[in-house]
Amino acid sequence: MTDWLWDHGGEGFAQAYRVDEVLLDLQSPYQRIRVIRTPLFGRMLILDDAVQTSEADEFCYHEMLAHPPLLTHPHPRRVLIIGGGDGGLLEEVLKHPVERVVMVEIDRMVVDATLRHIPEIPGSAFDDPRVELRIEDGLAYVRNTPERFDVALVDSTDPQGPSVPLFGEPFYGDLHRVLGEDGILAVQSGSPLYQAELITQVRRNLRQHFRVVRTLLTYVPSYPGVLWTFTLASKRLDPAELSSDEVDRRVAGFGLRYYTGTQHRAALNPPPFLKQVLES
Repeated sequence: MTDWLWDHGGEGFAQAYRVDEVLLDLQSPYQRIRVIRTPLFGRMLILDDAVQTSEADEFCYHEMLAHPPLLTHPHPRRVLIIGGGDGGLLEEVLKHPVERVVMVEIDRMVVDATLRHIPEIPGSAFDDPRVELRIEDGLAYVRNTPERFDVALVDSTDPQGPSVPLFGEPFYGDLHRVLGEDGILAVQSGSPLYQAELITQVRRNLRQHFRVVRTLLTYVPSYPGVLWTFTLASKRLDPAELSSDEVDRRVAGFGLRYYTGTQHRAALNPPPFLKQVLES
């Protein structure tokens, strides 16, 4: 009998993946962690029955979360990552000439699972001397740290259980505090098909603290519904002011597979159905 993983999106909707092999299945103090092998997406990291990343399309997600904010800031030197235990986002950040990256991940077992079973996603990112990996609660870290950062990236799971406060206004206020004068924040903000209310909530909460708020539309084939959003918030810098030529110039040599200058401009020009959500 063939085994299938069902990742439930909206009401009455799920995306299915054939499971050829279960490489890991364990329970951490925070969540169930699985690594499976599938015929189309290769090895996939699954947290509490939801797809987090896959070796086939991780670049679609991680490039779009990392590079738009890092290019919007003229000279990003210090970067904060909340979550992102698979290391894919970290690997993209390190393509920039940053000096220090603090990555705060609550679940060490997610890091270990990826390093053991899908090491191609982080590569050697966790060994980079610019990186400080802290295994602790990201909410508490941001609330208490005296450090200041140029860019903050929140690579969280969907708002369930302990992840709910990562989408809240108080957390965004704490992030505003730890960002410098030109600081910019990027967060994953869910599916425009079945999480429109989440996108609206994220934008509303960010506007309580940041002058510029922009939502980008992208594609992550392994996620239910394929369409996905990231929302950027800045004290004064606007990612919409980046030209496609400037993007292409600054990422030349990065070896990117998804993000380009043309893609940057397209992501910031939403189709009518998403524009209605953004204007609500």
